[in-house]
Amino acid sequence: MISKIMPNKQFKNFPLIGAVFAQVISLVIIKLFIEGFSLKLTSISYAIIQGFTAALISQGVFKLPKWFLTISLLFPFLFLLAFKFIHFSNSIYGVLFLFFSLTFSHTLKERVPLYLTNQKTYEALKKILAQNNASTFLDLGSGLGGVVRSLSSLKVKSIGVESAPLLWGLSTLLSMITLRGKILRQNIWNTNLGEYDVVYAFLSPAIMTKLYIKVKKEMKKGSLFVSNSFEVDGVTADEIWQLDDKRQTELFIYKV
Repeated sequence: MISKIMPNKQFKNFPLIGAVFAQVISLVIIKLFIEGFSLKLTSISYAIIQGFTAALISQGVFKLPKWFLTISLLFPFLFLLAFKFIHFSNSIYGVLFLFFSLTFSHTLKERVPLYLTNQKTYEALKKILAQNNASTFLDLGSGLGGVVRSLSSLKVKSIGVESAPLLWGLSTLLSMITLRGKILRQNIWNTNLGEYDVVYAFLSPAIMTKLYIKVKKEMKKGSLFVSNSFEVDGVTADEIWQLDDKRQTELFIYKV
Protein backbone atom coordinates (compact mmCIF):
# COMPACT_ATOMS: atom_id res chain seq x y z
CA MET A 1 0.00 0.00 0.00
CA ILE A 2 2.75 2.43 1.01
CA SER A 3 4.81 1.63 -2.09
CA LYS A 4 1.80 2.37 -4.31
CA ILE A 5 1.27 5.79 -2.76
CA MET A 6 4.97 6.73 -2.92
CA PRO A 7 6.79 4.69 -5.60
CA ASN A 8 10.37 3.67 -4.87
CA LYS A 9 11.57 5.52 -7.99
CA GLN A 10 10.94 8.82 -6.22
CA PHE A 11 13.59 7.96 -3.65
CA LYS A 12 16.37 6.72 -5.96
CA ASN A 13 17.75 10.20 -6.50
CA PHE A 14 16.72 11.59 -3.09
CA PRO A 15 16.91 8.70 -0.57
CA LEU A 16 17.04 11.08 2.39
CA ILE A 17 13.44 12.02 1.60
CA GLY A 18 12.57 8.33 1.79
CA ALA A 19 14.25 8.10 5.20
CA VAL A 20 12.17 11.05 6.45
CA PHE A 21 8.98 9.48 5.10
CA ALA A 22 9.89 6.21 6.85
CA GLN A 23 10.13 8.04 10.19
CA VAL A 24 6.81 9.84 9.64
CA ILE A 25 4.99 6.67 8.58
CA SER A 26 6.39 4.75 11.55
CA LEU A 27 5.12 7.49 13.88
CA VAL A 28 1.61 7.19 12.44
CA ILE A 29 1.62 3.39 12.64
CA ILE A 30 2.82 3.34 16.23
CA LYS A 31 0.34 6.03 17.28
CA LEU A 32 -2.57 4.08 15.77
CA PHE A 33 -1.34 0.88 17.40
CA ILE A 34 -1.02 2.50 20.83
CA GLU A 35 -4.46 4.10 20.63
CA GLY A 36 -6.06 0.92 19.31
CA PHE A 37 -4.74 -1.24 22.14
CA SER A 38 -4.66 1.48 24.86
CA LEU A 39 -0.96 0.90 25.50
CA LYS A 40 1.40 2.99 27.60
CA LEU A 41 5.02 3.17 26.51
CA THR A 42 8.07 4.84 28.00
CA SER A 43 10.01 7.26 25.84
CA ILE A 44 12.84 4.76 25.40
CA SER A 45 10.43 1.98 24.39
CA TYR A 46 8.77 4.30 21.89
CA ALA A 47 12.15 5.24 20.39
CA ILE A 48 13.14 1.58 20.05
CA ILE A 49 9.90 0.62 18.32
CA GLN A 50 9.98 3.65 16.04
CA GLY A 51 13.60 3.02 15.07
CA PHE A 52 12.97 -0.60 14.11
CA THR A 53 9.71 0.23 12.31
CA ALA A 54 11.36 3.02 10.30
CA ALA A 55 14.28 0.72 9.48
CA LEU A 56 11.90 -1.96 8.17
CA ILE A 57 10.07 0.58 6.01
CA SER A 58 13.27 2.17 4.66
CA GLN A 59 14.74 -1.21 3.67
CA GLY A 60 11.70 -3.40 2.99
CA VAL A 61 9.41 -0.88 1.28
CA PHE A 62 11.54 1.98 -0.06
CA LYS A 63 14.67 -0.12 -0.76
CA LEU A 64 17.01 2.63 0.41
CA PRO A 65 20.82 2.17 0.47
CA LYS A 66 22.02 -0.02 3.36
CA TRP A 67 23.68 2.87 5.22
CA PHE A 68 20.22 4.39 5.80
CA LEU A 69 19.46 1.43 8.07
CA THR A 70 21.73 2.88 10.76
CA ILE A 71 20.22 6.36 10.31
CA SER A 72 16.69 4.98 10.68
CA LEU A 73 17.57 3.06 13.85
CA LEU A 74 19.47 5.86 15.58
CA PHE A 75 17.41 8.91 14.64
CA PRO A 76 14.61 8.42 17.26
CA PHE A 77 17.21 8.03 20.04
CA LEU A 78 19.13 11.13 18.98
CA PHE A 79 15.87 13.07 18.73
CA LEU A 80 14.86 11.91 22.22
CA LEU A 81 18.27 12.80 23.62
CA ALA A 82 18.22 16.28 22.09
CA PHE A 83 14.75 17.31 23.14
CA LYS A 84 14.26 15.54 26.46
CA PHE A 85 17.59 15.04 28.20
CA ILE A 86 19.57 17.98 26.84
CA HIS A 87 18.07 21.42 27.33
CA PHE A 88 19.45 23.77 24.71
CA SER A 89 18.22 27.26 24.04
CA ASN A 90 16.31 27.86 20.82
CA SER A 91 19.28 29.69 19.36
CA ILE A 92 21.45 26.56 19.72
CA TYR A 93 18.99 24.56 17.62
CA GLY A 94 19.14 27.29 14.99
CA VAL A 95 22.94 27.18 14.95
CA LEU A 96 22.93 23.37 14.68
CA PHE A 97 20.42 23.50 11.82
CA LEU A 98 22.59 26.03 9.97
CA PHE A 99 25.71 23.94 10.57
CA PHE A 100 24.19 20.72 9.24
CA SER A 101 22.61 22.54 6.29
CA LEU A 102 25.94 24.06 5.24
CA THR A 103 27.87 20.83 5.86
CA PHE A 104 25.55 18.20 4.45
CA SER A 105 23.55 20.15 1.85
CA HIS A 106 24.96 17.90 -0.88
CA THR A 107 23.92 14.66 0.83
CA LEU A 108 20.23 15.05 -0.05
CA LYS A 109 20.88 15.33 -3.78
CA GLU A 110 24.11 13.39 -4.29
CA ARG A 111 23.49 10.55 -1.78
CA VAL A 112 27.05 11.01 -0.53
CA PRO A 113 27.75 11.19 3.22
CA LEU A 114 30.88 12.83 4.62
CA TYR A 115 33.77 10.37 4.80
CA LEU A 116 37.20 11.54 5.99
CA THR A 117 40.36 9.96 4.59
CA ASN A 118 42.90 8.84 7.21
CA GLN A 119 46.65 9.30 7.37
CA LYS A 120 47.55 5.81 6.13
CA THR A 121 45.46 6.41 3.03
CA TYR A 122 47.37 9.67 2.47
CA GLU A 123 50.61 7.69 2.45
CA ALA A 124 49.20 5.02 0.11
CA LEU A 125 48.05 7.69 -2.34
CA LYS A 126 51.52 9.25 -2.28
CA LYS A 127 53.00 5.88 -3.26
CA ILE A 128 50.46 5.48 -6.08
CA LEU A 129 51.32 8.91 -7.47
CA ALA A 130 55.07 8.26 -7.19
CA GLN A 131 54.88 4.84 -8.86
CA ASN A 132 52.94 6.31 -11.78
CA ASN A 133 54.94 9.55 -12.11
CA ALA A 134 51.72 11.51 -11.67
CA SER A 135 51.93 15.29 -11.66
CA THR A 136 48.23 16.16 -11.34
CA PHE A 137 45.75 14.90 -8.75
CA LEU A 138 42.04 15.49 -8.16
CA ASP A 139 39.97 14.63 -5.07
CA LEU A 140 36.24 14.41 -5.84
CA GLY A 141 34.29 15.48 -2.75
CA SER A 142 37.37 16.68 -0.88
CA GLY A 143 35.66 17.42 2.46
CA LEU A 144 38.10 19.27 4.72
CA GLY A 145 40.85 19.00 2.09
CA GLY A 146 43.30 16.85 4.02
CA VAL A 147 44.16 14.66 1.03
CA VAL A 148 44.66 17.68 -1.24
CA ARG A 149 47.03 19.41 1.18
CA SER A 150 48.96 16.22 1.91
CA LEU A 151 49.61 15.35 -1.75
CA SER A 152 50.43 18.95 -2.56
CA SER A 153 53.54 18.50 -0.43
CA LEU A 154 54.88 16.22 -3.22
CA LYS A 155 55.00 19.19 -5.60
CA VAL A 156 51.97 17.68 -7.32
CA LYS A 157 49.25 19.94 -8.72
CA SER A 158 46.66 18.87 -6.16
CA ILE A 159 43.05 19.98 -6.57
CA GLY A 160 39.88 19.21 -4.64
CA VAL A 161 36.23 19.82 -5.48
CA GLU A 162 33.61 20.27 -2.77
CA SER A 163 29.99 21.43 -3.03
CA ALA A 164 29.07 21.81 0.67
CA PRO A 165 29.52 25.52 1.54
CA LEU A 166 30.97 25.12 5.03
CA LEU A 167 33.39 22.33 4.08
CA TRP A 168 34.54 24.28 1.03
CA GLY A 169 35.07 27.43 3.10
CA LEU A 170 37.07 25.68 5.83
CA SER A 171 39.20 23.65 3.41
CA THR A 172 39.89 26.71 1.24
CA LEU A 173 41.02 28.64 4.32
CA LEU A 174 43.32 25.80 5.38
CA SER A 175 44.81 25.61 1.88
CA MET A 176 45.44 29.35 1.91
CA ILE A 177 47.10 29.19 5.33
CA THR A 178 49.32 26.22 4.46
CA LEU A 179 49.87 27.27 0.83
CA ARG A 180 49.05 23.73 -0.21
CA GLY A 181 46.52 22.63 -2.80
CA LYS A 182 43.43 24.33 -4.12
CA ILE A 183 39.75 23.66 -3.43
CA LEU A 184 37.08 24.44 -6.02
CA ARG A 185 33.47 24.84 -5.01
CA GLN A 186 31.61 22.88 -7.64
CA ASN A 187 29.59 19.73 -8.26
CA ILE A 188 31.59 16.61 -9.13
CA TRP A 189 29.41 16.07 -12.21
CA ASN A 190 30.42 19.48 -13.59
CA THR A 191 34.12 18.79 -13.07
CA ASN A 192 36.22 17.91 -16.12
CA LEU A 193 38.44 14.94 -15.28
CA GLY A 194 40.51 15.07 -18.47
CA GLU A 195 43.51 17.02 -17.17
CA TYR A 196 44.37 14.80 -14.19
CA ASP A 197 46.73 11.84 -13.94
CA VAL A 198 45.04 10.45 -10.83
CA VAL A 199 41.45 11.02 -9.71
CA TYR A 200 40.51 9.92 -6.17
CA ALA A 201 37.03 9.45 -4.69
CA PHE A 202 35.73 8.42 -1.27
CA LEU A 203 32.04 8.85 -1.93
CA SER A 204 29.21 6.30 -1.89
CA PRO A 205 28.31 2.98 -3.56
CA ALA A 206 25.09 4.66 -4.76
CA ILE A 207 26.89 6.71 -7.42
CA MET A 208 29.89 4.57 -8.39
CA THR A 209 28.44 3.22 -11.64
CA LYS A 210 27.47 6.70 -12.84
CA LEU A 211 30.83 8.11 -11.78
CA TYR A 212 32.77 5.38 -13.59
CA ILE A 213 30.94 6.16 -16.82
CA LYS A 214 32.15 9.76 -16.42
CA VAL A 215 35.68 8.52 -15.69
CA LYS A 216 35.80 6.37 -18.84
CA LYS A 217 34.42 9.20 -20.94
CA GLU A 218 36.67 12.03 -19.73
CA MET A 219 39.94 10.72 -18.29
CA LYS A 220 42.94 10.36 -20.58
CA LYS A 221 44.46 7.02 -21.53
CA GLY A 222 46.83 5.65 -18.89
CA SER A 223 45.44 7.75 -16.04
CA LEU A 224 44.18 6.21 -12.81
CA PHE A 225 40.88 6.33 -10.97
CA VAL A 226 41.20 5.38 -7.29
CA SER A 227 38.12 4.63 -5.21
CA ASN A 228 38.34 4.34 -1.43
CA SER A 229 36.26 1.41 -0.08
CA PHE A 230 33.65 1.30 -2.86
CA GLU A 231 34.25 -0.74 -6.00
CA VAL A 232 32.45 -0.26 -9.28
CA ASP A 233 29.77 -2.91 -9.77
CA GLY A 234 30.60 -5.27 -12.60
CA VAL A 235 34.09 -3.84 -13.18
CA THR A 236 37.22 -5.62 -11.95
CA ALA A 237 39.81 -3.27 -10.48
CA ASP A 238 43.31 -3.45 -11.97
CA GLU A 239 44.75 -3.35 -8.46
CA ILE A 240 43.35 -3.51 -4.92
CA TRP A 241 45.45 -2.11 -2.10
CA GLN A 242 44.58 -3.40 1.37
CA LEU A 243 45.74 -0.90 3.99
CA ASP A 244 46.78 -1.79 7.52
CA ASP A 245 44.51 0.64 9.36
CA LYS A 246 41.67 0.19 11.86
CA ARG A 247 38.93 -0.01 9.25
CA GLN A 248 40.99 -2.17 6.87
CA THR A 249 40.63 0.33 4.04
CA GLU A 250 40.69 -0.97 0.48
CA LEU A 251 41.74 1.19 -2.46
CA PHE A 252 40.29 0.05 -5.79
CA ILE A 253 42.54 1.22 -8.64
CA TYR A 254 41.19 1.39 -12.19
CA LYS A 255 43.49 2.17 -15.11
CA VAL A 256 41.80 4.01 -17.95
